[in-house]
Order: sequence, then structure tokens, then C-alpha cells
Amino acid sequence: MLKDPLRLPDDIREAIVAHAENCAPNECCGLLASDDAGRVRFAYPLTNCQPSPLTYTVDPDEHFAALQHAETRGWTLSGAFHSHPKGPPTPSVIDVQKALEPDWVYLIVGDGELRGFRIRDREAVEVELV
Repeated sequence: MLKDPLRLPDDIREAIVAHAENCAPNECCGLLASDDAGRVRFAYPLTNCQPSPLTYTVDPDEHFAALQHAETRGWTLSGAFHSHPKGPPTPSVIDVQKALEPDWVYLIVGDGELRGFRIRDREAVEVELV
């Protein structure tokens, strides 16, 4: 069952995929910011401060800087993205456990594809990306 579609501008989609390619063979990570209407306005490609092909940890200083940048523009952080360099773009058990923001969208790059999910109460539901 797919949730309501998420409009993801082409330039933001391309930036996320490029970040994944640049970080390979390790997972990439980053955050998304949206405006009051829920439109994704910006992708923050961040540092995986514990580089690994199986997991990621967002650099806390960069997370805070992204939050400040978004707030100065009237946006809110609305999601996160990362890659699965050696697997499909579906949430792993670890991804579901680490998803602490129930209103966020979680984007995953893997196998040359980008997919989105809402993760709430340890359940991942796919979101159509348009």
C-alpha cells in the first residue's frame, strides 16, 4: 500500500543519487527540508561520520547546521536519505529501528533506484515519488 505521493524535484533527486555515488562503497546520508506546504525544497548531503557499507551516522554538527539553514528560510527538516550500496532501496531492520521521526519521509538509494518510505511504529509504508 502506497502513501500519498511525495513531489521530489529532479534537481534534488539528482543531488541525492550523486551523493550516494560519491560515498560508495559506504552508505551516504543526508537530510531533507520542506516548506510549510510540504514541498521538498532542499537536500543536505551530509557526512557519514562512521563510514560503513552497512549503516550510517549523521555528523551531529552538520545536522545542526542543516537545521539552522532550513530554519532561516522558514523550512523544517522533513526527512532523511541514505544509500544501500550493496542492496535494494528498502528499509533494513536497522533503518526501521533508527527511524525516530514518524512524520518524516525516508529516502533510500540502492540498485540504481530511489524509493521513499514513511516509517511509524516500526512499520515501513512506501511513498510514491513523483
